[in-house]
Amino acid sequence: MTALARAILASFALAAACAAGCNYATPALWVLQGPPKKPAEYTLPKDRKTVVFVDDRKNVVSRLQLRSQLADDVGTVLRDQGLVTNVVSGRELIAFVRRNETASKLVSIGELGQAAGAEVVVYIEMQAFALSPDGATPRPTAVARVKVVDVKAKERLFPSMGGESDGFEVSVDIETLTTDSYRTSAARRRMEDALEKKLADHVAKVFYEHEPSGFGKGVTNPER
Repeated sequence: MTALARAILASFALAAACAAGCNYATPALWVLQGPPKKPAEYTLPKDRKTVVFVDDRKNVVSRLQLRSQLADDVGTVLRDQGLVTNVVSGRELIAFVRRNETASKLVSIGELGQAAGAEVVVYIEMQAFALSPDGATPRPTAVARVKVVDVKAKERLFPSMGGESDGFEVSVDIETLTTDSYRTSAARRRMEDALEKKLADHVAKVFYEHEPSGFGKGVTNPER
């Protein structure tokens, strides 16, 4: 649709909206301007080597491969979006943590960055990852907390030190129509894979401007 066509269509939409009540004027404007963009929560330092690491000390992710894939997928989006010039996956760091971490000595985020030869760590700490939030409802749900740490300066960049100490929370879910999605192990794996992809997408979107995924479903509280 050309700009002129959008302008003409928007003018008719606005006229109809105001005739019916101006509460509908905002969606009409979207016809002309497009949906509102959600700004990045934080802009990553582009030219510093960055590693993405997924931590799962609570063991909420049943398959180790999913943790590695999540790190790879987030790193791929950061690179493809041009947010970071040099980004590496932290899948190798999983073995590093296993070798060096004990019950009395946890590996720090700074040590993770140093082990990967990175200056910045995008640290994703898993909080929940399940095919059902309550053991009965068929709704795959994942929750993670995200931090960005400057390895050299030994300081947290995001959230700011005066902000959320536990990290920036990202939560996603997938609506399923029936319980058939859980009947076989292959079906459950497919749902877990889909949940990982959605979580990776939403974590990456923390760092760049994007259209809200809930556009068209509701004006007042669209999803990220």
